[in-house]
Amino acid sequence: MSKKDSQQSEEVDLGQLFKLIGNAFDRFFKFIGNIFIGIYKVVLLLFIHIYQRFVWYAAALVLGGLIGFVIDKSSDKLYGANMFIETNFNSARQVYENLKQLHQLASVDKDTLELAKLFDISASEASKLKGFYIEPDLDENNIAEKYSTFYSRLDSISRLEMTYDRYRESLTPYDFKIHRIGVASTDKNIYKKIEKAFTDQLSGNPYLQELLEVNKLNLNLKDKVLVTQLEKTDSLVGEYLKIRISEAKKQQIPNSGTNLYMGNAESTNLIVDESKIIEKRLELENQRLKINEALVEKKNVVNILAGFPNSGYDISKWTDKKKIILPIVLFLATLLVFSMIGFAKFLKSQSETLN
Repeated sequence: MSKKDSQQSEEVDLGQLFKLIGNAFDRFFKFIGNIFIGIYKVVLLLFIHIYQRFVWYAAALVLGGLIGFVIDKSSDKLYGANMFIETNFNSARQVYENLKQLHQLASVDKDTLELAKLFDISASEASKLKGFYIEPDLDENNIAEKYSTFYSRLDSISRLEMTYDRYRESLTPYDFKIHRIGVASTDKNIYKKIEKAFTDQLSGNPYLQELLEVNKLNLNLKDKVLVTQLEKTDSLVGEYLKIRISEAKKQQIPNSGTNLYMGNAESTNLIVDESKIIEKRLELENQRLKINEALVEKKNVVNILAGFPNSGYDISKWTDKKKIILPIVLFLATLLVFSMIGFAKFLKSQSETLN
């Protein structure tokens, strides 16, 4: 084959290739166009159908709206309120279990007598409790801090595998100390009535109560020890000042007078610097302050960071409003009925054609 014939053959092959590619794109765009045309025809037919039977659909919407309005008017509103708690002594598991039990009594069993007994309220008031919910109060800063602490304890191999996302996914609600508790009720004024008894029900566990008592005892004993140390330090400071005054009154003679040595003070010093004693006293005072904070922070198994408000707030969603849902349901039901009638007519016509 000559060089000229070879070039013509390659041009033909390339032309056929581009033609195939062009045909493929053409079929693809036609396919996409047919989809949109089909959707347009379906929507157009739907609007024509509704227009031809406008009275029926308008009646369905109006009737649904009226019935829904009456139902909403006669139904109780659903209110909600939140409480934020902090768990001590790894008590989160117990709190979650207790909340599950309360939710079971209120939402599933509807055991108003048991709820009334637990919260010290009447059975009619207990019947208005509809559910109890809990979830950790997530804070990305706290999660990042927990990850940093956890990551620092890992070896070099584990650090390669434990990413932040993987660590975050491994966390459970029990790993957090602060949690949000929600209570649903049809009585917006019930929350303050149940708050105290509800708090007691969160941490009902003998083991946790024993831990609480032992922790208080240990903190009080440590505080007593610190008080004794402070008294001894104050006494030492008093004696030291007396020696200072006594030495000041004496005639200053080299290497004479009373010597006072503390700790590792060098023997060449006649009097130890009193700032050491003051620093020690401040350190003891700081320890006492931390103990006082611990006594407050761990005074209970569960700390109430934010209690229930005086009254609940409306937590109903648009899907709970019958005046919105019923018109939609009746409209779709009407459409379904007419669709079934039309399909039946189509089947009948096809049957006559085949016969």
